[in-house]
Amino acid sequence: MHRSWNVSWGKKSSGRRTRTRGLTRKRSAVLLAVVALPLATLVAPNAFAGTVPPFTIGDEAPGPTVVINIPGDDATGLNASNPDDPEGNVKELGPLNSNTTKIGVIHNDAPPTLDKTNPNGQVDLRQAWINTKNDGPNGTGGDDWIYFAWERDANTGSGFIAYEFMQKAAPTVCGTYDPNSATVLGQCNPWANRDGDTDDTGAPGPDGGDGADVGDFFILWDQQGGSKDLFYRKWLGTAPNLTLSAPLLLDTNVSRADYSVDGFRGEAAINVTDIVFGGQATCLAFANIIPSTVTGNSDTADYKDTILQPGVDLSNCGTTTTTTPRDSAGAAIPADGISITQNGVVEVKDRAVIALTGAASGTVGGTIDFTLCRANDSAAGPGGTPAATSACDTTDPKSLLVDNDKTVVDEDGVAGFPVTVTSSSAWVTAAGRYCWKAVYSGNETAGYTGSSDESVGECFVIKPVTPSVTTTASDDVTVGQTLSDTATVTGLAPKPTTAVIHNSSSVGTRAPASGTVTFELYGPGSCATKVHGPVNGSINTSGVATTPNPQYVATEPGTYSWKATFNGDNPNNTASATHNTACDQGLEDVVVSKKQPTISTAATTTAVLGSTITDKATVAGGYFPADSPYSPGTVTFKLYGPFGPDDVIDENSCVDSGDGANLIAAGGSTVNATVVAGSTTSVEASATPYAPNAPGTYLWVASYSGNGQNLPVSGTCADANEASIITRAPADIATAQSFYPQDSVTVSATVGGTPTGTVVFKLFGPDAANCSGTAAWTSPEITLNAGQAATNNQTFVINAANAGAYHWLVSYSGDASHLPNPGVCKDETSSVSINNNAIP
Repeated sequence: MHRSWNVSWGKKSSGRRTRTRGLTRKRSAVLLAVVALPLATLVAPNAFAGTVPPFTIGDEAPGPTVVINIPGDDATGLNASNPDDPEGNVKELGPLNSNTTKIGVIHNDAPPTLDKTNPNGQVDLRQAWINTKNDGPNGTGGDDWIYFAWERDANTGSGFIAYEFMQKAAPTVCGTYDPNSATVLGQCNPWANRDGDTDDTGAPGPDGGDGADVGDFFILWDQQGGSKDLFYRKWLGTAPNLTLSAPLLLDTNVSRADYSVDGFRGEAAINVTDIVFGGQATCLAFANIIPSTVTGNSDTADYKDTILQPGVDLSNCGTTTTTTPRDSAGAAIPADGISITQNGVVEVKDRAVIALTGAASGTVGGTIDFTLCRANDSAAGPGGTPAATSACDTTDPKSLLVDNDKTVVDEDGVAGFPVTVTSSSAWVTAAGRYCWKAVYSGNETAGYTGSSDESVGECFVIKPVTPSVTTTASDDVTVGQTLSDTATVTGLAPKPTTAVIHNSSSVGTRAPASGTVTFELYGPGSCATKVHGPVNGSINTSGVATTPNPQYVATEPGTYSWKATFNGDNPNNTASATHNTACDQGLEDVVVSKKQPTISTAATTTAVLGSTITDKATVAGGYFPADSPYSPGTVTFKLYGPFGPDDVIDENSCVDSGDGANLIAAGGSTVNATVVAGSTTSVEASATPYAPNAPGTYLWVASYSGNGQNLPVSGTCADANEASIITRAPADIATAQSFYPQDSVTVSATVGGTPTGTVVFKLFGPDAANCSGTAAWTSPEITLNAGQAATNNQTFVINAANAGAYHWLVSYSGDASHLPNPGVCKDETSSVSINNNAIP
């Protein structure tokens, strides 16, 4: 790959006319890019390959109306950011004029070297530009050319334009070349670090034809009389004993030069591959480039104007640094990452491969820094989606300089480039995405620049450890009881350290993992119907969590399944720490059964024949909540009997049908009663009263139907408290006295013999004390027999209702011998009192 320099310098105009294309008069030098220059072969100056420069040099057509286009598109726009620098009749920074500041010896001058000078317009530079390109197809594979251009105050010049390329940077005391700085004026010599070719053979031609060691050099352009001659001179020997090579005139095979029509500007290009490097693959870097005007091409020429700017450098060689994150064993970390392990710490490394560009070989050297940081998308924890960026986390920065200025030594056993360098180990205590940053310094002495790799290829994922979750549900229960679950999380990694990234495996004491387990309960009989949760239980230091209170109360029978999910913190994985998601783990099942209640009864113990009997059942030990979706159910009562005193009564005595059936039909064969809900555990029901029609022992049997939450239950024949005894009815003596009143009469006479005829008896009651009104009873006429007669009353009764004083009135009819006699009232009185309650 070829990168190009594009550099310009300039001076600010002092009210002079503006040159073509509106270019301002500034003086600056700014490095825009660094280029890698692959080299071709040069045998001798006359054997130059004659390649065409990749720049447009002097393409203006003649004529007074032509717009001058120098420096042209090859440096267009580069002077826009140049700093201001005085020009014209203004003093500016430059070398002192003395015997020790000649171009051949100024590097040995003891400061002060610089002062404020005022060059005339013919040698006063306003601006300078520099650039480079390769003349191969698509800018690669050919020779490399350096382009440079200048602008001066006058359109005619004297002396030479000089571009000096030095491999070492100017002394640091030169700083930014502040012309008002006492340090700069008193201590700065920009040429002090000149270097030479130590093995030049002295033969004609660039580098003496060997290309093994290239010294600093000049490109000089004779600007007098419109000359386009370019000369190459380089420094030979070892500083401070340096000498300049003889000037080498460059022909058009390896150079081009031209002026603008108005003479204020010039531009040129040289084939650096052929001229400087002798066609050999040798790297060279220029850290100090000084455009200037000098009085001639001799060693004793004076500097007239210089453009001194810091940071102007270029190189024909560069490097690339490509890195690959590695695990503790040195293997490349897979795309999906590596686990942090149960220890909660993982060892990682970085491996850099440094390759040389712009040359086939070079001297290995320099240093490299390895830095590891947490990526910007990892602060939220391992659940985040990694973003395709190598930016470090700025929310909660975690970074460690693992290696600082680590000496680059080839590890692959093969001398030269590419060079493989492995970082020291780093230990990471948190899951997430991390990125290495590798920065290689380059080798200034060997002539190549540094490089770095901060790409997403430097990033890798540390996966959280995946713990295991085992659970134990509560024992099987019946409805109305609670269901619970206990989860044990194993394989947990401890919490990360505060620093997260360490340069030692001894990362210090860490807190145990924390987190919660989310419990969810599904059922009954369904893995999709959730009835409880999610609820969270915190794990203790042993990794155990239980469902929190209040626990779930099961109201429906069936099989329930717990599901558990661990919600841990970094570096523990939560995505896979689930359990029983398919409801296929038996230990997570709880079978909830219906309640099995008991039934107890209390029947009517005894009753007299003619009374009613009943039974009352209590269904206890069941589950009857007020908000139950089910009705409580029914109790069926059956009554059997009667059994006599001599009958054997046991569990087989109650027969519903067939031989010996003794089920009493009382409005149907069963007596039903609706259960009325009472407490949550028991209910009561009563049978419809029944009136037996015969004495004896009657047996009740009660059975409960059950419902959606309770099983059925039934009593048996001859259960305790289930017999009702019917006794015979008592016989009372109730007296009711009554009398048929009777009377008799004897009719006598002193004469006439024994009377004959008839008599009539009348009985008057209590309400006819004077025998008035209608008699209560009147006899028919009764014929006297021997003068006597008696009543035979069979119809009128005196009882408690009509008791009282009764009077007889007897009348005689008379006969032939005797007179009738009407009788006398009250001759006979009977007072009757009746008490029917005298006998208790």
